[in-house]
Amino acid sequence: MDLAADFKALVSAIQPGDKHVAAAKAAHEKVRDQLRTDQESKDAHKETFLSGSYARRTAINDINDVDVICIFDIDQAITKPEVVLAWVEAILTRLYGEAKRQGRSVGVSAAKNVWLDIVPASAVSNVDGPIWIPDRDASEWVQTHPKGQMAATVEKNKTTNGYYVQVVKLMKFWRDRLPTETCRVKSYILETLVHAMIGLPSSHAEAVVNVLEGIERAYGRYRNSKVVPFIADPGYSSVNVAKRWTSDEVDAFLAQVKPAAATARSAFNDSDEMASRKLWRQLFGSQFGQ
Repeated sequence: MDLAADFKALVSAIQPGDKHVAAAKAAHEKVRDQLRTDQESKDAHKETFLSGSYARRTAINDINDVDVICIFDIDQAITKPEVVLAWVEAILTRLYGEAKRQGRSVGVSAAKNVWLDIVPASAVSNVDGPIWIPDRDASEWVQTHPKGQMAATVEKNKTTNGYYVQVVKLMKFWRDRLPTETCRVKSYILETLVHAMIGLPSSHAEAVVNVLEGIERAYGRYRNSKVVPFIADPGYSSVNVAKRWTSDEVDAFLAQVKPAAATARSAFNDSDEMASRKLWRQLFGSQFGQ
């Protein structure tokens, strides 16, 4: 059964709270203003904008981190990624007392329970298109397209009558309940899989079935193959969002997808409300239908 009221209630229950949203907003607005006006960065600063699940409104529960893209006037052809990350780290250390240089960003604890990931970037051609970001581990600049990702999210949500964003949240909630860290697929890979598989559902239940069965149908053959599939970024199709996924993680995730797809199909097809709810709870826990 669709159990529409139960799904709507679960989506509402896993939304980030107003206090978390307000704290994240205040934190990212502050750092963006600081980077725009600071003596060390203002001359190179071109634009800042948000990226990640917070920007795409696909975050659930607590907002633990906010991604801030800062486009600088940098010639990536002659500037090493490590140099730019060290420069941004020094600025943020002065402003926040401590900063952490990461693979593609510099992180700071901006407020209680709000972590900011500042990603220095250079426009490929213009600030609305693809950008270069540093990859410290590979010692190179790589292309991505956060604004393209945002546009793809908005368009998919429109064509699915609002189900896309809500189903991403539901699938993240399902993912977070999986038994081991290895099988808990990274958020943007999961978003991309939902984007590809959701179809044109008429209910949350149908969408969940579409996603799980679609993943199994498209990628089940990779289970135990030691091969990691290429999964194209919906915002920039030349980018493989599964680039950092390992074959062990692929196997662990797909091992969870197959039985989950079978359970979702049984729950969707069952005409008995109590029996259907019991099956959906196998995927979403006792919070479903409360």
